[in-house]
Amino acid sequence: MEFKKIEIREIKKYYWTLKDIDFIPYSWLNEKDLKDLPKPFFLGDIHPDCPIGFKSKDKEDYTNIIKLPHIFEEIKMKKELKKDLRRIEKKNFDLRIVLNEKNALENSKKWFLELWKENKKDFDRRLKLWKESCYTISACLKKELIGVHIAKQENKTVYYFGCWWNKKYSNRSVPTFLLKKDIENAIKRKIKFYDLERGDESYKKKWGVVEKPTKYYAILSKEIADYLGIDKYVKIK
Repeated sequence: MEFKKIEIREIKKYYWTLKDIDFIPYSWLNEKDLKDLPKPFFLGDIHPDCPIGFKSKDKEDYTNIIKLPHIFEEIKMKKELKKDLRRIEKKNFDLRIVLNEKNALENSKKWFLELWKENKKDFDRRLKLWKESCYTISACLKKELIGVHIAKQENKTVYYFGCWWNKKYSNRSVPTFLLKKDIENAIKRKIKFYDLERGDESYKKKWGVVEKPTKYYAILSKEIADYLGIDKYVKIK
């Protein structure tokens, strides 16, 4: 396990967390990990199934998991989404779809960086991790790349990491189009769950998702816990 130090300038304190937590859908701790954790320590976004951690009460920290049926049409999505998907399919009939196109992440990174302004060190780390573990689905208009969907399959679950896309084509709803294509493919591969990750974004809730509270784990002083708004934690002795 690798850790990084988070400075809290307002109270001149710090805590440690997992190095790559910002780049992966969920974190995980095992019982054997606890004795080696640096202190003070805080880790959020722990998977609901993990035996370690305290349940989050914040709705933003709840999962959005689609339980996949045998056919796409049986997903218990909202009626408005069904209508939108029909419209989006018609708008994008002319797009070419490519699985794991070479250099897809490199060729689409400008759209992510324009939006999030991530520093070079963090972005390089993100690219390295995602290239190692994720697959991509690219959307091309003739020869022009206009969107890249990013996801990861682990056992019988697909985890959605996001979509990098050209805002010039906003009217095409490329992220939703590619998400639909990936969910359809997941059903064909007999995947059981499609995980849109945590968050209260409205587009996730339209898919008829199962919401579960993620967890967090903390070994803190009262001062840091109060600053972070945490009520349950292991107090530093």
